Amino acid sequence: MQSKTTSFKALVLSLSLSVLSLTQAGCSYLEPYKPGIAQGNILTQESVNLLQQGLTKGQVRQLIGPPQGENPFNPNHWEYVFYTTGNNDNLSEVQQHLTIKFDEQHMVKSWQAKPQNISLEKDKKILGLF
Repeated sequence: MQSKTTSFKALVLSLSLSVLSLTQAGCSYLEPYKPGIAQGNILTQESVNLLQQGLTKGQVRQLIGPPQGENPFNPNHWEYVFYTTGNNDNLSEVQQHLTIKFDEQHMVKSWQAKPQNISLEKDKKILGLF
């Protein structure tokens, strides 16, 4: 009887160690889910088309949102940058850059939508650790 329980314990221990080692090895083959990331203000063509000379800073803020880049040394120069990475349910990979310049009365003087080339490194690390 004693030998049956000893062999049963050895079998359970060896199976447990086998399952543990397989699950640990299996983790290195799985990739974690990485959702698409959207950064900045979403710039639609409709909102850019609504820009016109003479709009105040408050009106631009209501139309497009707060600027992402506001230069403290030149408060009459606003930058809007928007980009997405990876697979996003609502947006494909997009890169947009809009520059708005104001005059001394804080009215829109000019704006320019530029193509923005953003290169992002693909991170192969898991949670930024490994």
